[in-house]
Amino acid sequence: MIPVMIVPILTAPDLLDQMLDSVDHEVGTLIVIDNGHCLDGDFTQREWAHSGYLLRMPSNLGVATSWNLGIKATPHAPWWLIANFDLTWPAGSLARFDTEDAPRVLRLSAASPPWSAFSIGEDVIKAVGLFDEALHPAYFEDTDYQTRCEAAGAPVIQSAIPVDHRNSSTLSAGYRDANARTFKVNRDYYSAKRFRGDLSEGGWSLKRKRAQSWD
Repeated sequence: MIPVMIVPILTAPDLLDQMLDSVDHEVGTLIVIDNGHCLDGDFTQREWAHSGYLLRMPSNLGVATSWNLGIKATPHAPWWLIANFDLTWPAGSLARFDTEDAPRVLRLSAASPPWSAFSIGEDVIKAVGLFDEALHPAYFEDTDYQTRCEAAGAPVIQSAIPVDHRNSSTLSAGYRDANARTFKVNRDYYSAKRFRGDLSEGGWSLKRKRAQSWD
């Protein structure tokens, strides 16, 4: 069983519905985080999930903060599966995440990009911490985390688990101009962290959240 599945969404609920319809493996807790006021009804009540929670946010939390929220909300899970909303699971792919070593590793899918779906274990969180919420609302949170995993000696496994990902669905829904602005800021922030050898979680700030907002 997958202990927790975390799925943030900003737009295109039809793609989320397709993703959830493709699930063919037991899940303990499903958490869907609606960052864009886009879900009409509860998408979380699924026969394959023991429990489901739809968290409707008043503003866009962003990728890193959403991932962190899902983990913080389920602190006793041994590992978490985090997925984009705009993908589908080929038959049997989810079962391949459900492995004995899942609590000890970060396992990336074979999607493009690999961080579209990944599992992260409790031992990795203990060693590395959570995702840097200063990288808001999207991009470089994954690159930063992989850098920190490598520095901490936390295993990152590039798997061959197939995932069908419809890349850039959010940007195509009207966010390209906003991303063109915030992408550069996040890239510079990440580069500065690398330059000074900063391997910390960084952190959320009100000033940065407002400046980088897509709302």
